Amino acid sequence: MPTLTFKVSEAEARTIRARARAAKANVSTYLRTSALGAPATEKTRKLALRKHPVSGLPYDASGAKLPVVTNETVRALLADFP
Repeated sequence: MPTLTFKVSEAEARTIRARARAAKANVSTYLRTSALGAPATEKTRKLALRKHPVSGLPYDASGAKLPVVTNETVRALLADFP
C-alpha cells in the first residue's frame, strides 16, 4: 500500500490530533476521511446466534436492520435446489 507523507508545523500537528480526537478517530482515519471525503466505516456488529424455537436451527439475531426472511423467500430459494 502506498504511503503519503507531508510536513506540518507543531501547531498544525496539535490541531490535526485534536480534531481527530474530537471525531473519535485515529489520525490516519481522520486525514483519509478529510482528504477523500469518504465516510468512516461502520463498526462491525457482533454476531448473536440464537436457536429457533420450532425448527431448532441457529439464526443471527444481532440486528434490527437485517432483512426479514419469509416463507416465500425460502420457497423461491429452494425451487432451484436439486
